[in-house]
Amino acid sequence: MRRNAKLWVVIFLLVSHSLFASGAGAVDAVAPENDEPWDAGAGFSFDAGTKKKEDKARRSASGVACRGTIEDRRVCLVAFDEGVEARFIVVRRDAYEIDKDRVTLANGRELDAEGAAADRKYYYVTGSHSRKRRNCEENRDSRQVIRFAFDPLTGKASRTSSGALDGYAASDRLWPLLESLPEFREHVDKQACERSGSKEKGDVDIEGLAVADGRLYFGFRSPAKDRKAYVLSVTANALFGNGALEPAVTKIEVGEGRGVRDLQAVEDGFLVLAGPDDGTDNAGRGWVVGLWDRKKSEAAEFRKLARLDLTKVKLRECDKEIKLEALAVLEDDKDHYRILILSDGMCDGGPLTFRIPR
Repeated sequence: MRRNAKLWVVIFLLVSHSLFASGAGAVDAVAPENDEPWDAGAGFSFDAGTKKKEDKARRSASGVACRGTIEDRRVCLVAFDEGVEARFIVVRRDAYEIDKDRVTLANGRELDAEGAAADRKYYYVTGSHSRKRRNCEENRDSRQVIRFAFDPLTGKASRTSSGALDGYAASDRLWPLLESLPEFREHVDKQACERSGSKEKGDVDIEGLAVADGRLYFGFRSPAKDRKAYVLSVTANALFGNGALEPAVTKIEVGEGRGVRDLQAVEDGFLVLAGPDDGTDNAGRGWVVGLWDRKKSEAAEFRKLARLDLTKVKLRECDKEIKLEALAVLEDDKDHYRILILSDGMCDGGPLTFRIPR
């Protein structure tokens, strides 16, 4: 009997270690602090031509990047995957306001913006680099990464005397890099898109963006395979010049049917928002938040912190669906992260806040 007991203890320890090492261990479900999204009053306004198109643009928030707190407020850039403009919001403890300053990102070319980030000098916005979903045709406008300077006094975009974005630059260097890297080169042509099945989508699709220590980190919703999603990092200044990009590719085990939806640099590494990848069969996969220690490159350690429970979130008249797309850290405390998440499919981002245990 004693030998059997010892055997069961050994089996338990082995299974427990395996679950922990693979990131598959059970984690708590965390509901948002607010069941109803923050109210933005009249909401974002766009010159979209019709109310239907304007509402569609309002429901397309896909990236957010926040600067440090100025007095009691935090200024954040919001990117949209419809149209050509970004906007700023002002975030307070439990509310936000929409700033009227218009930020034209790509001079009339629809960027299909999917991620935003900020460092001490610039805001960055990336296009998806994905082909058009309906027909797999090239979408060259989406193959750009944009940066512009921010004003440390206001937290918003710095402007030249003519009103143009100060320090504006657009780079298309990421696409040739994707064509050359073994992890991505089989996912950049039309055939890869056309091979997409219900389980996965064949072509590249960038959804997350973060910046840390002079490097930009691009999180991929697709490709995603064998429970792993990809993050590609490059030297930020080189991307907008002629220097060596020094690419590094990391695989993060985020779970079956999931890809990266956003990234945010924190003191301990990166918070990763992971959710359904591009496979149509995976639309019902839930969203999780985890911590990735970026010091490890080839085999990233990803520790799931929470599953996000959206069952009690109330959709408003303008809302269509909840697709969590953009993450910002409001508090980085010793025992929790307080995060703001914006959703594609909800008007004005449908801001929800979560208290995530560390």
